[in-house]
Amino acid sequence: MFWSRMLFLSSLVLWGGIASGQTSTETASNEARAIARMHAANQSETAEAAVEIASEEIMALIRRGQVYAKDDPDRFFTEVEQLLQPVVDFPRFARSVMGVWYKRANDEQRQRFAESFKWTLVRSYALALTQFHDGQVRVLPNRRESKNPNRATVNMEITYRDKPYSVVYAMERRGQKWGLVNIVIEGINLRLNYRSQFDSAMKGPKFGQDLETVLQTWSNVIVPDSE
Repeated sequence: MFWSRMLFLSSLVLWGGIASGQTSTETASNEARAIARMHAANQSETAEAAVEIASEEIMALIRRGQVYAKDDPDRFFTEVEQLLQPVVDFPRFARSVMGVWYKRANDEQRQRFAESFKWTLVRSYALALTQFHDGQVRVLPNRRESKNPNRATVNMEITYRDKPYSVVYAMERRGQKWGLVNIVIEGINLRLNYRSQFDSAMKGPKFGQDLETVLQTWSNVIVPDSE
């Protein structure tokens, strides 16, 4: 239903299409090169350049991963995480998801949730990425310059099965590094969607505003809706 569909679309508009695999020697070489490029991506001069490099490398990983993703998902998840780590600001994303409850958490709980949230995203995206086989993606020209030089939005359009989808990446720069902090897909704000789920879990009768219990069961809180 809604959440299953959003996981699929978010993966689709983030990273593009899938093709055939490569040999193990080529894979090892390309993995090292890809990680180096991803670290370079978040130091790009513009947010648009960072998104373009990240998209290219994730697409290449999916082509390689088709050989082993089904039989060795942990390897696939780890490789996706290694590529996303330089360009997705997971701690900031997680803090925003916790919202007003962030101040109630101690440092250990904040770090633990950031790690849990990171792997929730990684696994969801990695699994969804293996479900489609083509797609055309392009970064659109920036129509409006940001008033804040350390913040930018990157507009992208992807065409999948002859249907165009709109995606907007919210990027922030700290020092010389750009990081992804939010995604809006077809008008649906993923950060706010996650935050709403976290807030509902905290306020609902099931957990009784017990932050520790919510943190421990976070992966169950956002399980995709059943059909």
